[in-house]
Amino acid sequence: MAATCIMKQVEERHVANEITKCVWSPKMDLVAIANIKGQVAMHRLSWQRVWVISAPGEGVKVTGLAWRPDSKILAVGYSTGDVVLVDIEDSSSVHKLNVSAEVTALSWAAHIPEEPTAEETMFADTSDNYLPPLPSLSKTYTGGTVEDQEEGWHEGRLLQDQTCLTLLTVGTVSAAIHLYAFGLFHCATVDLSEAVPGAGKVLDATPSHDLHLLSCLAEREAGSGREVVHATVETLVLAYHHRELHALARRYGQILGLMSYASHTLTLLEEAWESILLELDHKLADYARTVPDGGVAADFLELLVFGRTSSEFEVFLLSNELTEKGLKKLGNSIELSYSNIQKLVLRNVQAVGQALVHQLSALMGLARCHDRFGVLGVEEAAVGRAVQEAGAFVLKAVELQQVIDAAMTTFKAFLRWLYVVVQRARAESVPEDMTRGTQQDLTYIAEFLHDGLEDSPASGADSAEGERRPRFRLERVGQYLKDAPLSCPPESGPNPWAAFLEKHPALATHSLIFPHHRDRSLVQERNSLAGVLENMASQPAQVISQVITVASWVSMVAVEEGATVNVSQISCPRDSAVYTVVLPCSGKSLLYLARWPTTPEVLVRASAGPGPAHHVEAMPFVFSRLDGARSSSQDHTSASPILKLMGAQFYTEETLSVLAQDPADPRTSLFIQLWVVAAAGELKSLALYGSRTLAEVGLTPCDAGALVDASGFRRLEGGPLATLAVSGSRKVALLLSENRRRVRLFEMEVDEDDEDDEDEDAAAQHESIMNASGASDDQADAL
Repeated sequence: MAATCIMKQVEERHVANEITKCVWSPKMDLVAIANIKGQVAMHRLSWQRVWVISAPGEGVKVTGLAWRPDSKILAVGYSTGDVVLVDIEDSSSVHKLNVSAEVTALSWAAHIPEEPTAEETMFADTSDNYLPPLPSLSKTYTGGTVEDQEEGWHEGRLLQDQTCLTLLTVGTVSAAIHLYAFGLFHCATVDLSEAVPGAGKVLDATPSHDLHLLSCLAEREAGSGREVVHATVETLVLAYHHRELHALARRYGQILGLMSYASHTLTLLEEAWESILLELDHKLADYARTVPDGGVAADFLELLVFGRTSSEFEVFLLSNELTEKGLKKLGNSIELSYSNIQKLVLRNVQAVGQALVHQLSALMGLARCHDRFGVLGVEEAAVGRAVQEAGAFVLKAVELQQVIDAAMTTFKAFLRWLYVVVQRARAESVPEDMTRGTQQDLTYIAEFLHDGLEDSPASGADSAEGERRPRFRLERVGQYLKDAPLSCPPESGPNPWAAFLEKHPALATHSLIFPHHRDRSLVQERNSLAGVLENMASQPAQVISQVITVASWVSMVAVEEGATVNVSQISCPRDSAVYTVVLPCSGKSLLYLARWPTTPEVLVRASAGPGPAHHVEAMPFVFSRLDGARSSSQDHTSASPILKLMGAQFYTEETLSVLAQDPADPRTSLFIQLWVVAAAGELKSLALYGSRTLAEVGLTPCDAGALVDASGFRRLEGGPLATLAVSGSRKVALLLSENRRRVRLFEMEVDEDDEDDEDEDAAAQHESIMNASGASDDQADAL
């Protein structure tokens, strides 16, 4: 069997900006494309643009793209160290990571267990059976866009339909590789510089299908130049405990999503609260300018206690600001805002708090299986502290609900009294039921005036210097929404439960009794919980990173300063190996192919200790003797030229796609499909001593042209091509021109009749495209 290269061009387009990266979806006919301006665009095979994402900042570049194996999420790495996970349905950002260094490599792989096993019910997430779905953060309560409100719960979408474990690897310019289960849970960090002297920029980091190893390619300073090294990172702990890692990552993902939901809910609470203060502030702003500091509160109290007031205050009461219609509108508006706050606390805050307690309690159950989860760094004590903090958050939400009830009562009493006072000042009739009041009502009004009003300097660009105005504090509720201790904690009164715990202090510290921090605000409780969760989530990564080691490393090839190295890797379950291709420099003739076994025995032997040599199965390849590929002007009796290699990428596990150029005709390129099994048969088992590279071993390059038959390559006219992106699962290819602004899209493995029809139209289509290449950028299809 040999690889065939039957392909049909479906599109040829020009773009306004240079393309830097392009990656095909493994499940759909979609290609993600990044350009020099830091934009990311999603295109169909027909080149129809689905959406585009702008750069997150000035000068920020896209340095990595990777699809989740199910093609529902795209990971985008930036030069700032950010990695954004994008939902391809609507281009929304569902999660963001930061690795503190420029991202240079992204890979997202699915775990394929060696032996499929039945799902263990003890690890199953059954929270849906016990927890109601969280209310949607829609625009029922406050202003803003729907997209902004749904932002807080996107992390939960990352776990939907994820039945098999996936691993996102992020390589950086500082030789660090970060591993994230499901793209959410940070499970390990590998620092190549600790084992590989001089290691720097990570070029690629691909997990094996069985998670036995991480196949890494990185640049290394060697003497006065640079070289590409391959490091085999042994990750057997992930393979042996993949079920535990799967369960742990799902729990952490759920908790992360719930915390995002809680944070966004508190933001909505603050917005609703500010709307109340602005409503009241507006009514008193003009009057405050006419009285001394503290005059507003004094006038209200004097009117309440003595039934009289100053002439200035009487004029204010008779103003247009306090008409019967205006007071009713104010009352309805503020009561609605109070009601919205109450709903957010009752339906959202308490619900998410209870969900957090449930998920953390389930995690506590996993932590108690120390023989299975202890090796992953899950500590029962750390999870217990998180459960306690989540319980304290729920108790504070209940307390806030009680305070809101009391605040609504005092506000209604104040507004009712103010309505009666204004109507009497206007000599208007007042309904008899409105004039009735009790001593308790007077107490409510006094509490409202005492807690609610204060004078403060005016703010804003239009405010005069030194101008003062009243501001409603309403501390009874507002204090819970500040990152500061409560200024007036609620009176608990004679509480039997509090008295019981005070009498039995040992019981108060029991893990099943949630603590009540009397002086903390709701925001402080959230922040405290977030800190405990962050500390808890960091422990597994620290523990797993300590047992992950670099089993061996090999110097592959020296590279020129400033040269762009082209690499591609793929894990092959059939061969229990990872295949690596390295093209040291575009436009050169050598290509290096290597194979790394993933069997545990080989990894354990390699990591047992430094030996006399580093072992590798590899071979350099050149391409020549491609029948019919030579320039028409060349004498067919002469030797075939060695082709210049522009790019290489694995099409499937069995096929390697190579883009080459005929040196005798720079405008002619060749697309080659090399059968990997045939090439692998030429690999030599080598022992590299010291820092010798493959190029220094003295191997005679193998001619891969002899392994390619007439149907294994395709001659492409129309100018030099610079790079390629292929997908064997979707049977598509994208070829990029030398200026990186002309795209040619192909369907692969088509019927031969379709290929013949395409050849007949190729010349006419190419002429039309070349005529359009002179058009201005605003007429081109811009990314």
